[in-house]
Amino acid sequence: MPIIEKQVVKFVRSKKYSPMKAEGLAMHFDIEDDEYEDFLSALLMLERQGEIVKIKKEQYASPRKLGLVVGTLECKPKGFGFVIPAIKSFGDDIYVNEECMGSAMHGDLVVVRLPGKKDSRRKGRYRRDVRSESGKIIDIIEHVNSTVIGLLKKSKHLNYVVPDNPSLFKDIYVADEDLDGAVPGDKVIVKIINWPTRHLNPEGLVSEILGKEGDPGVDVKSIICQFKIPTSFSEKIVKELEAIPEKIPEDEYLRRCDLRNETIITIDPDEAKDFDDAVSLKREDNKWVLGVHIADVSHYVKPGSEIDNEAARRGNSVYLPGEVIPMLPEKLSNNVCSLKEAEDRLTKTVFVTFDSYGRLLHSEIRKTVICTRKRFTYNEVTAILECIESYNIDVDREILDLIINIKELAELLFKNRMNRGSIELEIPEVDIRLDGEGNVAKVEKCVRDVSHGIIEEFMLVANEIAAECAGKNKLTCFYRVHDEPDEENLRDFASFIKSFKKVKIDPLNKKELQDVLEGVRGKPESYAINLMLLKSLMRAEYTIKQKEHYALSIEHYTHFTSPIRRYPDLIIHRSLDGFLDTSGAKEKDSDNSEHLKRLASHCSFTERRAESAEKQVIKDKLIRSLEHRVNEDFDGIITGVEEYGFFVQLQENLLEGLVHVRTLVDDFYIYDKKSATLKGERKRKVFRIGDKVYVRLSNIDKIKKQVDFKVVKK
Repeated sequence: MPIIEKQVVKFVRSKKYSPMKAEGLAMHFDIEDDEYEDFLSALLMLERQGEIVKIKKEQYASPRKLGLVVGTLECKPKGFGFVIPAIKSFGDDIYVNEECMGSAMHGDLVVVRLPGKKDSRRKGRYRRDVRSESGKIIDIIEHVNSTVIGLLKKSKHLNYVVPDNPSLFKDIYVADEDLDGAVPGDKVIVKIINWPTRHLNPEGLVSEILGKEGDPGVDVKSIICQFKIPTSFSEKIVKELEAIPEKIPEDEYLRRCDLRNETIITIDPDEAKDFDDAVSLKREDNKWVLGVHIADVSHYVKPGSEIDNEAARRGNSVYLPGEVIPMLPEKLSNNVCSLKEAEDRLTKTVFVTFDSYGRLLHSEIRKTVICTRKRFTYNEVTAILECIESYNIDVDREILDLIINIKELAELLFKNRMNRGSIELEIPEVDIRLDGEGNVAKVEKCVRDVSHGIIEEFMLVANEIAAECAGKNKLTCFYRVHDEPDEENLRDFASFIKSFKKVKIDPLNKKELQDVLEGVRGKPESYAINLMLLKSLMRAEYTIKQKEHYALSIEHYTHFTSPIRRYPDLIIHRSLDGFLDTSGAKEKDSDNSEHLKRLASHCSFTERRAESAEKQVIKDKLIRSLEHRVNEDFDGIITGVEEYGFFVQLQENLLEGLVHVRTLVDDFYIYDKKSATLKGERKRKVFRIGDKVYVRLSNIDKIKKQVDFKVVKK
């Protein structure tokens, strides 16, 4: 935080401060006329961060003194929500019922009054009330739902749009004159013109018709719009691309370490086109010399260019079933930067030397030029390793030996990583293949086979080496941080394991956590237990401060290996450019820490956005693929138990749905929170996490995106 902002916060929190307007604060800090606009921007940023609030008469005050909190409203489909404080150290989320939301909607940045009473021991201060009373939203700093995607419907007297996002639980009314040609059954984008009140729904006008509900591609298009993911590149970007040569200039070869005669391969998914990493490996005198070669995107994408600005805005590429929304234009992502087979490409290479036990001896990062000898898919490499002698493929012995060796080294690195306390979660995923109409043609469970493990271990090493280099030489980059979990959350996980597996563990001991995960690997309860542990952990994020990565048990870690599809990787590549070009003499960066802090937070947001969009598309596609199978029976596994029922994941496609307790008509079932079970009072039948069940698909609600099951037998 710049000095003036720290001074403002300190002043507003002080006992002598009385609320004043921006003009008064500017006079207090002797802000010059030409600095006033920047000062107002600083106040707005402090407001958004929750450090100050604007109250009556446009005056600024300390939220702490007034029992106020700034945060993001997260609504639940049933009509209530929670405000997530902007300042993490504040404490618990604040419950808000529908009547106390005012004109706020899901995702808005709001000011909420705490449900509490004045503390007589501390004049003017509020204390949190332990009761579950509702906070009250008294101001909205930012509305985020200026447009909403949903399905247009019509009642007897009203047109209304049902939002795709169930967290936007109020329908949006649209007048006849504001339909812009839309008819019931259309998926539309509606622009909010009147925000909701305590008793009235929001009102809007149709700004775009996406297509008919159920038509091919409309579902994916709707989700892309819902998550506000940019999809097109501007004319300015197109013009910048014209100036980027497709061939490497001759003088650039002379400035780099030439590795074109080395045996280098890529290993990627079948459908991949943006290859941003390749590997090589040599054995010398009982030592391993690993080369991790990463596309040198920073050579082509310069800071401040239109391409760079758009890449920063996108944050990352988004991979959806049947569609990729790239961070960089196709000329760069799939061509100039992509490490294609038999084509010269500019790279940055991390050379790492290990001893025969896989222990690191030496590392170095250099600018290089490579020519990939062979492009492999994960399936091809796995097939080679499973049956190398009978695998009928036109690959010479040198490359086959390379594949055998990289497997051996990767296994050593994995063993060493687990020995130092790395947590390896096993969360199953599905791969959906679509037909030409955008419908599900094939669903496969993603298998993390040996070839995936090889690339993962090598990328982890390269990321760690890049982070160590950045930290040691004070280079500008984003670190990938995974904070230590809250001890109480881990204790809750241990209690769950004790009641479920009859095993007592110390959750602060990583070895014991590893043993739990290994003990359920491949078993029906594996997913549920891995998911429970995942929920106990913090979420990894990008920051400008170097911290330990808890799950990997690594002191230094960043993202370096995917600059084609992740903006944080491009940041450290640029820092390495300055470091490598000056033989280690890094020029001093300008003070832009606040900008980088905001950019790191933005990249964490775009990462979460991409994950949420992908999950939503997969869920929607799976739900649509089962529409014609209502009343069919499926094998499933119980993945969660609550007071109102339990969740079942279908073994066929991993889709999850609810068995509501009211459908369990053979007995009266009691929920035991400690053991996370539903137990019948008379027959003593128990439903617990990990149990196999045979269920009937009883209902699909496409609008609410809900699936309901009934138990056929256990």
